[in-house]
Amino acid sequence: MDDAGRQRPEITPDRGDSRTPAEDVGRAPRGGRVPDDGSGDPALVEAVTEAIASAGGRITFARFMDLALYHPEHGYYLAAERRPGRGGDFLTAPEASPLFGLALARQVAECWERLGRPEPFVVREYGAGVGGLAYDIIAGLSDEAPAAAAVLRYRLVEPNRRRVEQALAAMAEVGLGDIVSAEAVPGTPSEGVPGGDLEPIVGVALANEVADALPVHRLVVRGGAFRERYVVRRDGPGGARFGEEEGEPSSPELGPALWDRLAAEGVILAEGDRVDTSPASADWFAAVGRGLARGFAIVLDYGYAAAELYRDHRLQGTVRAHLAHTVNDEPLLRVGRQDLTAHVDFTALQRAGETVGLRAAGLTTQGAFLTGLGLGDFLVRMQADPSTTPAEYYAAQAAVLRLIDPGGMGRFRVLIMGRDVPLGPPLRGLSVPPPAF
Repeated sequence: MDDAGRQRPEITPDRGDSRTPAEDVGRAPRGGRVPDDGSGDPALVEAVTEAIASAGGRITFARFMDLALYHPEHGYYLAAERRPGRGGDFLTAPEASPLFGLALARQVAECWERLGRPEPFVVREYGAGVGGLAYDIIAGLSDEAPAAAAVLRYRLVEPNRRRVEQALAAMAEVGLGDIVSAEAVPGTPSEGVPGGDLEPIVGVALANEVADALPVHRLVVRGGAFRERYVVRRDGPGGARFGEEEGEPSSPELGPALWDRLAAEGVILAEGDRVDTSPASADWFAAVGRGLARGFAIVLDYGYAAAELYRDHRLQGTVRAHLAHTVNDEPLLRVGRQDLTAHVDFTALQRAGETVGLRAAGLTTQGAFLTGLGLGDFLVRMQADPSTTPAEYYAAQAAVLRLIDPGGMGRFRVLIMGRDVPLGPPLRGLSVPPPAF
């Protein structure tokens, strides 16, 4: 049962990896190796090889990541078979505890109030997977904001059609089929369009751990300018492997313009520093903003503002691979069999939102955000309920601590932006000052 007393539908975790980088939470040492031969999905390896050949011998890492994750048949997220990383090795916040979604529902309800109680009220969730977070938000609204729940329309945006089918079947089974629907994604990253534009809504656009999985370009500082790190195919004594070579940036936006933007944001770069940057995530968030006629965009993910992101050990790059309970620095191995992610540049996201007319409500940490939403209230409620067993309570308590732990998931960032909405006083999720960034 969830905290609201409902039977949660049978929703198997699909994005089951909190994917917090190893150097941030100590889940595995940097450079930790997965004990296998590094082989990937043969069909996907061949697809990447063909892409390299077609491009004249090399492709950007962004294109490589694109194919590894979003190839329509063999990509990590879109393949028919469940991949091991997000299929259960780690947990995202919604799967850590339904309390995450119940708390988030409070922020959604406040957004509805700020919007003047529109009918219908649309929540559009990007990267919705099989619908676990959607169910918890709906349950939370039903309990604490029934008027909002009565006019709610919840739209799932998920590129994997099999996951969408699972989600819709589960929602229909628990009587939510008239509330929850799916929106066709008009483009995928592998087609060069990270999500494309959707019909503008009045409501909330929500994305939990989406931007970190959009393709990044890998750059390195040489002689006071950026060089790009390309992916090539190499044959050697141990067989063929993917490797890297440096070259001129693949597009003008990765050259002096990016250097000047980072300098203006207080980023100081030195010879050999490595920068992973994602124009795709900025394009995606601009599309999210265009999809809001009026309302709020809420993005939760791990990353930092630019001035903090591009410094210290993170100037060795932030791309990580996730497989079998380990985090490793071998993104070119096990193609299609491991998740690939990179830290999110929240300054770049905010700038992208501003270009399409959004205004920033605030940037905070997940720990401060959930504290402001009264996450602890649910533990008090459980403790006062005589039907709660000690095991249930301690499990919920452990999940809450994990969600707000400043050394782990509590360090995730939450960016809220709005269009044609009052941004003051601070939203409830922004009411608790975060730790000093």
